[in-house]
Amino acid sequence: MFNFFRSRHRQIATQVAALEKYDIKPALRQRLSAFFQEGDSRELYHANPRLIAERLQISEIETLRLLTVALKEGLVTLHWDLKCPGCGGIDCNMKKLGEMRTFHACSYCRHRHAVDADEQVRVTFSIDERLRKLNPKPDDIKFRSEVDAKYGVVSGHRLLTLQMFRDLFPRETIPPNESLIIRRVAILFTDLTGSTALYSRRGDSQAYTLVRQHFDILFRLVDQYQGAAIKTIGDAIMAAFTEPEQALQAAIAMHQEIARFNQTLQLPSEDQLILKIGIDVGPCISVTLNERLDYFGTTVNTAARVQATSQGQNIACTEAVLDDPKVAAIAQNYSSVRRNLSLKGLSTPLDILYLQITGNREQGTGNREQGTGNRNWE
Repeated sequence: MFNFFRSRHRQIATQVAALEKYDIKPALRQRLSAFFQEGDSRELYHANPRLIAERLQISEIETLRLLTVALKEGLVTLHWDLKCPGCGGIDCNMKKLGEMRTFHACSYCRHRHAVDADEQVRVTFSIDERLRKLNPKPDDIKFRSEVDAKYGVVSGHRLLTLQMFRDLFPRETIPPNESLIIRRVAILFTDLTGSTALYSRRGDSQAYTLVRQHFDILFRLVDQYQGAAIKTIGDAIMAAFTEPEQALQAAIAMHQEIARFNQTLQLPSEDQLILKIGIDVGPCISVTLNERLDYFGTTVNTAARVQATSQGQNIACTEAVLDDPKVAAIAQNYSSVRRNLSLKGLSTPLDILYLQITGNREQGTGNREQGTGNRNWE
């Protein structure tokens, strides 16, 4: 028996060591290995990532990234657990996002409901049975309920906005013609001003090189602020964040980094890259389009329309974004202009706040100029 446990521990240690190629630090690999080898078996079966975060002494986002690479290397399996809004029972049988459907019938009470990726779908992880075979004891519903009550759960939508997960598992998608409800997502759109003229002046090759480098900066910042780049559209990107605060922080960093990029390359003023950014937050649906997860709905359309009203060097935010207290606290550090605009395709005018990020920062003043009129923007 002693040799069996020693062999199992050696196998776990060897598998965990493979995470070095993902820049997982030795100390964290050691803690993960010990957790897999010695942890309570109930904590290794449909495990709540927040419990794992506490055991490993790291943040939730670090835990999700760690579990994502562990999943890629076959150390753990992923479960898309689905809680019934009727009876509260949890269906633990889904191992792929592709098993989700727009509507789900509860296996306990047969209640049929639309699937909500924020409030009903949660992600859990189990150690792969090839590393440590668990006996029936870990399947302890009461224990898992107590853990969820103590820590809260990690929603399925949270994992879908993790860039690393989307990159490593591009085939984890919703089936065609199916969709998931998203209760709340912050959608950010960017675009470049004057890009057509830039291509004309610099030529296609040089201009595209600049645009590609600017994409690299934006993608890095979206990931840094815990969002996911959903797609590019010409010179624009669309990104999604579970919290509007993260979207705003990413937008601020984008303007600052692009300004540094222009300065580093010593681009003449007419060739400098100028960003337009728009953000909205609200509900939408998640679907699969062109074999990738995407978002559709009024929130997406509004964010795109709001971004189009920007003249560059600022961030256009809707009132829904500014209603978030953490966003409001950040916004008061920047001078701003508020305008009430009618946007194409939207039935009612919107109040839009333009935060001036580059060239006119006024720390702590909260200087706001009220726009006049009700201008129509295409």
